[in-house]
Amino acid sequence: MVTTKRDSPPVFKGLSWYREQYFSLFVPIDWSRSPWPDGRMGVLFSPTAEDGETLLGVEVQDLGFEFQAEDKDELMAGFLEGIHALAGVELEEQKDWVVGNLICLEAKYSYLEGGTRRKRWTRVFYDKTRQLSFIAQGSSPEAFAYWLPMFYEAMMMSRVHQQKPSIAAEQIEV
Repeated sequence: MVTTKRDSPPVFKGLSWYREQYFSLFVPIDWSRSPWPDGRMGVLFSPTAEDGETLLGVEVQDLGFEFQAEDKDELMAGFLEGIHALAGVELEEQKDWVVGNLICLEAKYSYLEGGTRRKRWTRVFYDKTRQLSFIAQGSSPEAFAYWLPMFYEAMMMSRVHQQKPSIAAEQIEV
């Protein structure tokens, strides 16, 4: 188990604007990028090689049918059902909203995985036929609290779009 008790908060060394066809987000420039180990569409970012359970992740799934704003309540019920299926779950916060036909679901919760308590913040967007899940997870509640400033930047600045944004430079560093 990786200990994450630290005397000071993480330091921003810079942010990179990571862009894919259907999503973009800012990530710390010194975090490692990798694909999902099970081959799902999306990406994972991790601050250290020693703690692979602390991560930012994005998963994209095309579900094959178009979502409408009126689907929000049913989607939220399924979202919460999935969260409550986790062992030892403690739901801290949940909310949902709609912008046009973009449906947004959000929850912060902790759960047990193999006897270890993890903390997670999940934002799920339903856009056209796609479900885009943005995940910020700490390997422990302490790791989550430590990395929260980085998680906040990535989660709140994440974007959902139809095509990969283009810019003159490959990266924007803040």
